[in-house]
Amino acid sequence: MKNFLIIPLVLLLSAQKPVKKPDVHPDFQFGSYPWSRMAEAIMKEDLAREIVVAYAQGWSADKIAKMLKVSPGDVSKTSDKLEDERLAGRRDDDDTTPFMPIVRERDFDRLKDPLHRHTQEFTKLIVDNWKDIESMVNSLEGAKGISKGRVMYETVVSGILLGGLMDAFYEDKTLMPPPPRRGKSDRYFAWLVESNPEAAGKLRRELRESAGYRIVTIGTALPDEKLNPDDLRGKDTILEDIDARKYRTFISVFSRDKLLPYFRSRRPEFIKLGGLLSSGRDVAFAEFFAWYYNTLANSVTDALVAEHRITPPEKLYTYAVKAPQ
Repeated sequence: MKNFLIIPLVLLLSAQKPVKKPDVHPDFQFGSYPWSRMAEAIMKEDLAREIVVAYAQGWSADKIAKMLKVSPGDVSKTSDKLEDERLAGRRDDDDTTPFMPIVRERDFDRLKDPLHRHTQEFTKLIVDNWKDIESMVNSLEGAKGISKGRVMYETVVSGILLGGLMDAFYEDKTLMPPPPRRGKSDRYFAWLVESNPEAAGKLRRELRESAGYRIVTIGTALPDEKLNPDDLRGKDTILEDIDARKYRTFISVFSRDKLLPYFRSRRPEFIKLGGLLSSGRDVAFAEFFAWYYNTLANSVTDALVAEHRITPPEKLYTYAVKAPQ
């Protein structure tokens, strides 16, 4: 009877033990900022993600073909795409390496507690200044008739978290200088996260210019068509000259003076956290911080939605801001 009881317990403990994943597999999620459609298209391919992860493991092209059981030609073709887009390649005379951080499950486990703490602290900082943001939004003529929750989402998530504060980081340069050049002309940070779509970031922000306006989309999807300001009139937020200047000035000053100091004062801590990545030695701190901040911004957005301070779109919002002359 005693032995009978022991065996099921051992089986139960074995069943609960997580299965160790192979070093290279396709269950990695891609993210970038600003969002790159080109990179997304390349990284949708399982083989592309596997090759990037394999490079992080120090695998050669021959080993990749052998271990993944794919033809050397397919490995070469996909590697060329990655190198053309500067998602991977050689630095000096080193072996081919990813030009992005690879965040493993074990890495995220080490980072989730500080990430949770920073999310709480930064959310509180924004909430403590909520009345100032609301006051500015309430003064915008171009936002009249648009639901308050939507305009606050556009302003806080797109305008501040993924807009003005990113510009403040780039200008300050101590945490995150402007993103590296990719492909022919794009500039963006990129990352891969193992088996964790949430940590890869679900928010997509896209900005383009049309007819003297900046057309911005924000949400969990990208637009299927390019809209111009006339398409938005009467149903979406459109900020004309006076509104646009007020909006840009507030976001710039608020991001620089109210929010940036939170991150600057914790720079040594963020540097230590970057060192916890398995691939940390091969990744510039700015690339780690770009992913870490993006994950933080996504988490803060979720917290503000949960508090009913902002209203998320079903897929995306589109709004227009008059471009500076």
